[in-house]
Amino acid sequence: MSATTDPSSARSSPFTGTVLPRGRAFWVVDGRAYDFTDWMKLHPGGAMWFRQTEGRDISALLHTYHREPARLQKFLAKYEIEELAGQTVQPRIVVPPRASDTPPPPHPDPPPISEGGLLPKLGIPPFLLAPDFDARTDLPKLDYRDQGSLLAEIRTKLNATFSKRDLRRYDRAFDVVTMIIGAAHVAALVLLITDVLPAWAFVLIMVVTRTSLAGSGHYHLHRKWKDQRRYTMPIGKALFDINYVGTSLIGSDGHVLLHHPYLGSGADVKKTFFDAMLQLHPALRIPGYTLHKLGICLTGLPFRAREIAKFERPRWKDSGSPDAIRTDFWAIRAWIVVEFVACLLTGHILAWLVQFVISLWFNTFLVVASHDFEESTEDELAAVAEPLRNDWAAQQIALSYDLTIVGNRWIDLFLSAGLSPHRVHHVLPWQGSGFANLASERTVREACEQAGIAWERPRNLIFDRFPAVMKHYLLCPAKPLPPPPPPGFHPDSPPPPVDQHPARSTSTVRQQVGTLVRYAADGWRGVGV
Repeated sequence: MSATTDPSSARSSPFTGTVLPRGRAFWVVDGRAYDFTDWMKLHPGGAMWFRQTEGRDISALLHTYHREPARLQKFLAKYEIEELAGQTVQPRIVVPPRASDTPPPPHPDPPPISEGGLLPKLGIPPFLLAPDFDARTDLPKLDYRDQGSLLAEIRTKLNATFSKRDLRRYDRAFDVVTMIIGAAHVAALVLLITDVLPAWAFVLIMVVTRTSLAGSGHYHLHRKWKDQRRYTMPIGKALFDINYVGTSLIGSDGHVLLHHPYLGSGADVKKTFFDAMLQLHPALRIPGYTLHKLGICLTGLPFRAREIAKFERPRWKDSGSPDAIRTDFWAIRAWIVVEFVACLLTGHILAWLVQFVISLWFNTFLVVASHDFEESTEDELAAVAEPLRNDWAAQQIALSYDLTIVGNRWIDLFLSAGLSPHRVHHVLPWQGSGFANLASERTVREACEQAGIAWERPRNLIFDRFPAVMKHYLLCPAKPLPPPPPPGFHPDSPPPPVDQHPARSTSTVRQQVGTLVRYAADGWRGVGV
């Protein structure tokens, strides 16, 4: 990845290829440029959402992640960049520096993104996006208006049915169940290493509790998170990591801020989350992905956390809203290593490895089973009436699946890592628990049916979705490796024509073994997902 970055830039990472902005901070909402540096430390949902979206168009986030977005309009005028006030900004805007800003150092053509343009690669590792993706032109333009859209109709019905207090009660009940499951998870490890619990029962309990706790972490990741001085606690959102697939470290951006608002588009990193695995020959995918994720689990994510702290977060150190130490993340990483070491020292390492492999693959298939990434987006949207084809909420319903396992929605909520009410979760991503989503489902379903959108039955995870995703991810032909960057390539340059830099063949055994070794090693050093 280092070949795609400028190593001399304090805002470029030679480790993952991420390039972030320098110069004056800015955000774009509905075609206007704003500087939210002073507002983000006052934001009721926490400052981290602004730190992760600097240099982006966040219009979709403002309109889809708030219960009453129309009330936010009164705040915007105060933070509009004065020199651009009243202007409709273009994708390649240049933001005037603040008087106190130090001018960025000179840079050869093409101009770096730090000079004020929207981030073409969204400030995330480039391996998560298609090589030709450019956010300045490729972000979808959908209808999520505060009045007149399907989302607005759903919000109106929801606000008339449930108060904030009602939904908080569901959140509290959800958290109580999470704590009980967490206690069962810890107890299973203690009983195994004291030779009270048989290994087969330990494996079963671990798979179920890891899946359930990761589902709870999934919802905590979507909640408001105020920085608490120097440390981030409690550990709720970091539970997203416990199933070896989720990564709370980057999930707040890749999952919450990119997958949800831009579902099915080129900015939806969940579509490409496992693409590196698909570059392997089908016979090498199970061992390659397992070794890659074992590395991510034990050493890769700690290395990645250090990377983020060193390269991707120092910008806000003196802003009055610095990043707190990720205590929750480090606590979960430490617990995962404690589990591994405890089983190793007590002779139960085989049981740990078996539960690792089963938990990893079950949850990997579960992640992609809630959307049909094997099929084209256009085919799925064909079932939506033409007037609603570009409606944001209609697309969320059409491109998401509810999942069922045992048939009880409240139990399936945990067995499916929170995905049994998945369509409601996508339409109302600001809600803080699966219980709140289950309670809201009738309201959402009625609004959709009134708009002419059929509400399909939940898909069976084991007998319907798993065979389809297993066939796709384990049996499809190997994807060609991406082409090497051309000489003099800069991350802000337009991609070269495909025929000038064709993808490298992966047909030989030697190339496949080399890809397997590199892919597995990348996991141990924190590159990839």
